[in-house]
Amino acid sequence: MLTAIGSPLNPGPGTVRRPARGEEGTAAVEAALVLPLILLILFGIVDFGRALQQQALLVAAVREGARTAALNGTSGTVQTKVQGIAGTDAAVTTTLCTGGSSTTADATVTATQPFTALTPVFVLMQYYGTTSSLTTLKATGVMACTG
Repeated sequence: MLTAIGSPLNPGPGTVRRPARGEEGTAAVEAALVLPLILLILFGIVDFGRALQQQALLVAAVREGARTAALNGTSGTVQTKVQGIAGTDAAVTTTLCTGGSSTTADATVTATQPFTALTPVFVLMQYYGTTSSLTTLKATGVMACTG
């Protein structure tokens, strides 16, 4: 019967490698150093993804509002349309088409909406610069008047 002789690369079955003296806590120290960076990146992905989703929703809302304004809608119907899509905290300003508007005139709808982050990433960003463009979302929709 042949038996394998252990080597430094393959010590064989039943052999347990013990860490050298002084290496017992290195994994905990490495995790403590790297974990905050990983969490910061994860929180940034979550909040920037939410901001992008809310910005896209606001753009769609002002596009629908501009369409309503171009079809001779009232300021109230445009605001109801935009706030129905984007939420009631959206501030809406409109330039309406009137019955006498020429076909070269445009209906314009602008909406601003506050964005509240769930994680402390934006608070940390304020230490390195302003984030006012990230805490207030803004979108403008323009559509030609139908005349």
